[in-house]
Amino acid sequence: MSDPYRLSRRAALGLGAGVGFGLGLGSAVPASATGASPYPKGQRPRLLTVLDENSLTLPERTLATTLQGLLARRGPETLYLNLPSLGYQFWLDDLVTRYGVRTQESDLWTTVRRSGVRGYVLFRAGTPSVNVATTLAGVTGAVAIEESLEALAIRNGLRKVLDVRDKDDRWVVDNYWHRVRHDVAIEQRGDIAERLRDYVTMAGTLAFFDGNTAFRAEVIGKLDDDATVIGWGDASDGEDKFIGPNSDAGAKALPADHARNLSVLSGIRNNRLNQSGGGGGRALDPDPNAHYVTFLITDGDNIQWMLGDFPTDRRWFGSPHRGKVDLGWGISPSLIDLAPSVMRWYYDQSVKDRWVVGPSGGGYMYPSRYPAAALEKHTASLAAAMGRADLSVVQIIDFDSFENTELWSSYLKRREIDGLIYLEYSRYDGHKGKVVWADGKPVISARTMLWDGLDGADEASVIAELNNAPRDPHSTAGYSVVLWHAWSKSVDDVMTVVNGLAPHVKVVPPDTLVKTLARHAKPWPSHRTAWRR
Repeated sequence: MSDPYRLSRRAALGLGAGVGFGLGLGSAVPASATGASPYPKGQRPRLLTVLDENSLTLPERTLATTLQGLLARRGPETLYLNLPSLGYQFWLDDLVTRYGVRTQESDLWTTVRRSGVRGYVLFRAGTPSVNVATTLAGVTGAVAIEESLEALAIRNGLRKVLDVRDKDDRWVVDNYWHRVRHDVAIEQRGDIAERLRDYVTMAGTLAFFDGNTAFRAEVIGKLDDDATVIGWGDASDGEDKFIGPNSDAGAKALPADHARNLSVLSGIRNNRLNQSGGGGGRALDPDPNAHYVTFLITDGDNIQWMLGDFPTDRRWFGSPHRGKVDLGWGISPSLIDLAPSVMRWYYDQSVKDRWVVGPSGGGYMYPSRYPAAALEKHTASLAAAMGRADLSVVQIIDFDSFENTELWSSYLKRREIDGLIYLEYSRYDGHKGKVVWADGKPVISARTMLWDGLDGADEASVIAELNNAPRDPHSTAGYSVVLWHAWSKSVDDVMTVVNGLAPHVKVVPPDTLVKTLARHAKPWPSHRTAWRR
């Protein structure tokens, strides 16, 4: 195929001379340039043209986000798509006040004209060509234009680079695979016009979506060991239908299909962050007549949620009750690279909050299905990120693998990781608080859950179970992890349980519980203890 706009992979990723059609682009900073980040990062933003996402049509949003990604690769002036009702106003305000980023108002087409971009890739809404155009925007340095905007694009000085209206993901893989990244890919539905597309164009990745098909399996299989698939797959028959094949191929997922502005947020650099809340997560000198419990939310791996309504919604971090009791929250260590200012904001806002790594480490996967070499690579990278982000405990989701201590050694041999909290896929509390050990560190299963509609997972049942649990901090039976389901329960529900606990039941942060158990407890059930009331 003869195509004057096909570029070498090195040029497409901005690693050589400037690329683009009428725009000298800088690079999306690769891991090798930073010495730390496993993710491509945008340039540091200095000036943001702020557009209200709701003021743009869907075709305009695709244009705006592909332009945003190209500009974020070059820096220091780019776009920010704001949604004031969600966390994006927080992140924008933080960029201004903490990092000195300036903002300006303009309209989309004025920004296009000022950008220096001179080309467009033509696509048709409602077809796979939107992902094709997004991918090739990153390769060619041209923006993605939906056919309804073509006349307006021409009037604003853009010239057609490629027409991909009849092209699909297979065509991109067949013709451009060697010109996109193989360590990161974006899985995004074609009916989502704008989300994540800025990161695709900034990073030079493949954007694809094909359900749970043989073609999807082929794409995942072609990625590097421990590659990251950012976005979300077809979960209509269960998320395991694509997380499982990912795991078999040695790829992890970052749920992020509704994330915005990652090209901008990734441009901030904080090489190391420290948690500020919850007493520092230190081991306790335990009360011999106490039972210790921690409450930990589910789904902490979810990037889009952390960026969106998690900080504002009263069910979660926006709860007025937050700060009244020690709470455990999950977070993705990828934020230290993808959105470090956001991670820092959460840490700064923490009162009695402590953070642990969401399932199952650097991204969502099933460790028992990960190839051994990929798992070693994964846990090494995870440990490095945890050290930078002041995290010491990892949640794990897997199938029938709790007793596989050899598997957990890949995590626990890392000095940055103090322990694991294991969640059985079929029901998170399936092992009822049992603990196994690897490399002298604990793997703690959830004792019980707060989850609407499940037997024994209502507030009254959890209160009764905790009040009647063993009072012996020198046994692993003297500790409980309670998982509360993010989508059916809230901080209010946790507080109902806390208010019903007997005085001997002590609520502590999750990393405090892990460290205290590791220091003071003996393995259970081999160590017998009386169930004192």
